[in-house]
Amino acid sequence: MILTAKQSLVTVGLAMSLAAFGPKLQSVSDNQGDSTNTDGTTRETINVGVNVQEKNGAAFRLAAANSYNMSLDGCASGLTVASITQANPSVSVYKYDKGCLVKLNSFVISGITYTPTAGDPFTSWAAGDLATFADTTNPANTFVVTVSSQLNNPISGTEAVTYTFTQVAAGTNESIAKTIVGDSHALSVSGVDAATVDIVSVAMTGMTAAGGGQFTFTIDCDTNVTGSAGAYSCGNNTLSSLKYVLVEDTYGGTLTAAQATALFASAGFGGCW
Repeated sequence: MILTAKQSLVTVGLAMSLAAFGPKLQSVSDNQGDSTNTDGTTRETINVGVNVQEKNGAAFRLAAANSYNMSLDGCASGLTVASITQANPSVSVYKYDKGCLVKLNSFVISGITYTPTAGDPFTSWAAGDLATFADTTNPANTFVVTVSSQLNNPISGTEAVTYTFTQVAAGTNESIAKTIVGDSHALSVSGVDAATVDIVSVAMTGMTAAGGGQFTFTIDCDTNVTGSAGAYSCGNNTLSSLKYVLVEDTYGGTLTAAQATALFASAGFGGCW
């Protein structure tokens, strides 16, 4: 029993030592609005930055509000701040204070003042809460405002308060007739079949005055020739539409479509008859 008593005394002594040297939490449940704790020590105050900006992606915004007005209330300590503006974009609060909320009351963008609407106000003022703010002179002109970040509960001293706004433009009804989307339509890709001919022989028949060669080509049609004189056809190709050009083999292989197009676009090609 004596050993047990000593162990109890050691345990109590250790707990008292930890309490004496551990972090001291500040009392914020009384002394409404006072800057001192119940034991007479001064409460630690910290500055928290506040901002109102346009929401446009995680790392980019188009514009910040020209001016704004916020307020601080709800603190367990009783601390309140009636007006926080862009002239001094921060608010002094007590570390470890609870229940504090920085509330956006109005902001100005492009010379227009926006205030919360009665029909769609903030409910919790916590991060993620949404509200609609309307132009004070034209209620149809509105912004959706989001609480992007709010004071921690209790206040840690590492947070910032940010509100973001997004303008939503109303669209108009658009009727789409069933005949546009419901009827079937035929699709096709057209082209010209390759000529079904074989080149049997090529003969040089003379020279031009400029030194150019003159050649005669003999070709066989792989199908029965149809039509009449001046309008014979080989398969789906009329003989008069077939063109040929004799070029030096400097292409290192089969011509590409682009190379063939360039050749036949130049002067000097012949035709079949």
